[in-house]
Amino acid sequence: MAEFVEKRCEDMIPELEQMERIKLFDKNEIRGIAKKLKEFEYKIQRHTKCKEDYLRYIQYEMDLLKLIKQRRDKFGITQKKSDIDYAIANKVNNLYKEAIFKFQDDIRFWVAYIKFCKHVHFQSSVSRMIGKMLQVHQDKPKCWHIAARWEIEENNNKQTARQFLLRGLHIHPNSQILFVDAFRLELDETLNNTENTESGTAPVTDDVDDMPLPLKRAYVIYKEASKRVEDIKFIIELLNITKEYKSEKLQKKIVGDMIQQYAHEPLMWDTMAKRELEGLIQPFVPDESTTMEVSSSEQPSLRDRITSCNKVYQTAVKKIKTEEMWSFYIDCLLEINHDTGSLPNFKKKLLKNALAQAHQAKKLKEKYYLHWIDMLNADKKDENSQKKLEEILCSATETIPNSVSLWHIRLRYLLMSGKEEEATSVFRKATQILGEKSLPLWRMKLLHTQAKNPDKTEEIFQAAMQGHPDIAKDMKPSYIEWLILTKNIQAARKVYDSLCLQPPTCLELHKRMAELELMQPEVVQKYARHPHEMATLQFGKNNVRVWMDYVVFEMKHGDPKRIGEIHRRAFHEMIEFTLATDES
Repeated sequence: MAEFVEKRCEDMIPELEQMERIKLFDKNEIRGIAKKLKEFEYKIQRHTKCKEDYLRYIQYEMDLLKLIKQRRDKFGITQKKSDIDYAIANKVNNLYKEAIFKFQDDIRFWVAYIKFCKHVHFQSSVSRMIGKMLQVHQDKPKCWHIAARWEIEENNNKQTARQFLLRGLHIHPNSQILFVDAFRLELDETLNNTENTESGTAPVTDDVDDMPLPLKRAYVIYKEASKRVEDIKFIIELLNITKEYKSEKLQKKIVGDMIQQYAHEPLMWDTMAKRELEGLIQPFVPDESTTMEVSSSEQPSLRDRITSCNKVYQTAVKKIKTEEMWSFYIDCLLEINHDTGSLPNFKKKLLKNALAQAHQAKKLKEKYYLHWIDMLNADKKDENSQKKLEEILCSATETIPNSVSLWHIRLRYLLMSGKEEEATSVFRKATQILGEKSLPLWRMKLLHTQAKNPDKTEEIFQAAMQGHPDIAKDMKPSYIEWLILTKNIQAARKVYDSLCLQPPTCLELHKRMAELELMQPEVVQKYARHPHEMATLQFGKNNVRVWMDYVVFEMKHGDPKRIGEIHRRAFHEMIEFTLATDES
């Protein structure tokens, strides 16, 4: 092995010498490059081959090639390009071939090699490699896709691409990616060969025989795809591709099939409604009262398009009474309302009606309630609007009782409106339902009480302490801080001694108390040290930070002689905890 590596390293010497001669790299850099290349050579020549070694070696050579290009551009060095740059690219080419030969099952090497060849313009190598790749990996639709795209984009050979796709579909008859490629390929042919056939002046008929040959082939591919892949998302993807190519005949065929086969799918109705909004041609829709037809002689106005879109959604939510269908409807109206430059009142009215209908049907999501409430808040304030807002807030929390945001908005509205008794009742109900998630409500209630009725602040804190353990844990530090600000440090110390022993333990409580002790005009070591002691007792087994904070305190404010003892305790506690954890 060593002799083989040395031989390969000797073969690299001429190009390394040329790099130094034309001043791309200095002597030390060349020495470093040679050393690195030798290390990589030894790794890939080991008896047991490793994929990562090849990948790292290839990446190193690619980075070197990139650096050489940068230095050529920077210093204007153009000499020996074919000798140096081509030699490195050729070496990477050989490394890829070696790796592919040794690890044929790893698709990463095949794909990376094709990208590399495209980058350095080794087109002829790719054509040969693609054939081998398809022999080894014909079970992977992605490989047939890569082969077809290469022929289309690099070789401009649509016939070979078509053959690849048809062979791929023969092996993978349910492959969406191959159907999409084949469909696009035929539509490209339509665009190139029959550009005027699908123009606006040509009559739009339902007869397949009137279609040009490439469009017929696209239609056949679509029909086969729709049989093989019964997925509304896939059919809509094909429809959107057809829309890109402005093929009205094919669009009409696909839309007609969608309406017949996927009338139970919310996504189908959403697509149909959005096509109305865009003013696209629509076939007959099987509904008692609604047809979606657009006259090709005149372009419908924005108002007409929005009205038609809304009618489709109204039909849809009557047929499909699900939260998903209502969400599609409202999302579309929200998008329409983003443009406030035209018909703002008309758009807003449709949105409000839809929100009210979804609410009535109990199919409105939390995010739509929040948007509706924002709209009502932005409206002119009068007795009716306030009554409507209060009614929606009440209904929203009843419909989605686990929503913290909705309870928060309702409680804030009641507090700002001065409805204290109702607010207290709502707060009690909300905290019972939300449990540990009700912390934002407790904080709002606390702030309101401090501002409006400070004498009852203690009562709120006490209630929080008796509530859910997670709420009590979060409120403890605030309670201590409030006691110092409103009473004195002695009262805070007394309550702290009690709170720090009540489960659940709270590290933030110890930190806050330690900070507050150091903020006193005269720092008493005994009391200032106590929070650190409690923190290490309760959290010292698996938290290094509490010991570090204790050490910093003793260095700055306490007795530095105690640091050794603290270190010994910390080491003992954490080792004991680690051993116990390992045993379990």
